[in-house]
Amino acid sequence: MSKEFISSDRNDSFAFLKGIDLQDLLIETENYFLEYRDKLNLPDYLTIGIELEYEGFIKYFTDKFIENNLISWNSKSDGSLRSGGEITSPIMFDEQKNWKDLKIICDYLTKKRADTLHNAGGHIHIGTCVLGDDIEAWRLFLKLYTSYENVLFRFLYGDKINGRKKLLKYAKPIADILYENMESINEITCFSEIKYYVPKDTKYLALNFKNVSFYNPNRTNYKNTLEFRSPNATTNAVVWQNNINTLAKMLVSSRKKVMDEEFLDYKLKKEFLSYSDNKYLYDNVILKNALEFVDLIFDNNLDKVYFLRQYLKDFQDSYGIKTTVNAKRFVRR
Repeated sequence: MSKEFISSDRNDSFAFLKGIDLQDLLIETENYFLEYRDKLNLPDYLTIGIELEYEGFIKYFTDKFIENNLISWNSKSDGSLRSGGEITSPIMFDEQKNWKDLKIICDYLTKKRADTLHNAGGHIHIGTCVLGDDIEAWRLFLKLYTSYENVLFRFLYGDKINGRKKLLKYAKPIADILYENMESINEITCFSEIKYYVPKDTKYLALNFKNVSFYNPNRTNYKNTLEFRSPNATTNAVVWQNNINTLAKMLVSSRKKVMDEEFLDYKLKKEFLSYSDNKYLYDNVILKNALEFVDLIFDNNLDKVYFLRQYLKDFQDSYGIKTTVNAKRFVRR
């Protein structure tokens, strides 16, 4: 496998790799270290917002740093944390200035040794204007998410092996609920009907619909977002960017309708395994599903390897681990 294989100019089908070719991919991925990028090639209109929780550092100093360096960002308290606080971004776009600002706050918290290993979450908001009122795009996204929530969870553990202590309290898996309603979702003919088949009465789910504007889905503001609550917090800017890239491109690929809906229907009918009976899937490496997932949402090998490197980590699972554990480093220093 050549060095040119990991490139934004190539788009190979990873799910069809077998034998020595698959082995070479895994070796190349394991030896690849991720770097921060200036741009992710997201649509200009796609909006992003983040909530970065941290502990072990006095919030007052964070307040002052943001006041002096990132005036459009916000620092506030969070009752779910033992100490520290929560940092929220303004509405962001795929622009170098926004990525620079994200790195500034991450580098600051890293330097101050802020703790993201125990209770802190790293919530990500993506503007649902990317799907708008396109019912087919919404249906594809919901099927995609339901089919691969177990893959997403392990990936969104980020630079940790497992989920934070309070993950299931504040970001409970939602695939089982969506799966139970999928027949009804298939029959929807009007976008606003979706609200009857997705949970919107609580925000404490891995995928939060409370901010979705079901009657004005095309507007671009902080009140019209899908919130992904399952990511662990991190002070590693590369992991933040990788998380955002993956979640945003799930929505973009759904809107472009580049994925095979019949394949997703097959996954749901023949291979869906509920979280309630198969919790281990959310922690362990399920390589077949991961390779399918990257082929469905990414259009280049570079994005695919970025996802797989963070998903695979060092192939360690969390069996028998009672506390959150850092993964071995996979980001270039």
